[in-house]
Amino acid sequence: MTIQSPADAIFVTVKSKYTKDFTSLTKRFALENATTVHLEDLVTLTGTVHSLPKTLSQEKIDRGFSMDNIQVGDELIFSFNVIYDFFQKEPEGEMFYKNRLNYNGKDYWAADISKIFAVIRNDEIIMLNGYVMAMPFSEDLIITQDYVKSTRKCKFSRVIHIGEPRTNQPKIDVSQDDQIYYNPKKVTKYEINRKPFIILTQQQVFGKVN
Repeated sequence: MTIQSPADAIFVTVKSKYTKDFTSLTKRFALENATTVHLEDLVTLTGTVHSLPKTLSQEKIDRGFSMDNIQVGDELIFSFNVIYDFFQKEPEGEMFYKNRLNYNGKDYWAADISKIFAVIRNDEIIMLNGYVMAMPFSEDLIITQDYVKSTRKCKFSRVIHIGEPRTNQPKIDVSQDDQIYYNPKKVTKYEINRKPFIILTQQQVFGKVN
């Protein structure tokens, strides 16, 4: 029997919730460095599409989200909080994952369409719904240009992958390998297979370097 995805979400399966044994890792850090580990940096960011929702809600459609380029069997790249969204009834107690459904001993994770960044198909990364993948920014980069007040504290990065915009937004004049600038406070840092990158939306791109 196939598990049917709920509205607005895609059921995915993952090999493991976390990329590392975070229990032993947190203990080691606490003992050696008296520091904490950010578990959101250790969660799995990819999964295989098991089933698609029959429809998207009008609210998602109005915001320009689409699942037209997603197929069962695709590998997805998604936000850390698809896995990381959990609660505990008591400190250090059992973690209850809000997006997890266990059926016949197997876990399925509901990834909201707005949290899905890209599909990986035939070893190609296809960005979805106006998301952009770019190289991480340098923390000590100083921008001296004073074109616009809002860009004085911006960062520059090289675009790794960019796709189509959301259905309700215009396409921007940015391509792979372009240098774009943006507000670093609006992006999220990720890493897959020790390859770091950032995710932002096309609407968060201020411009590019000519």
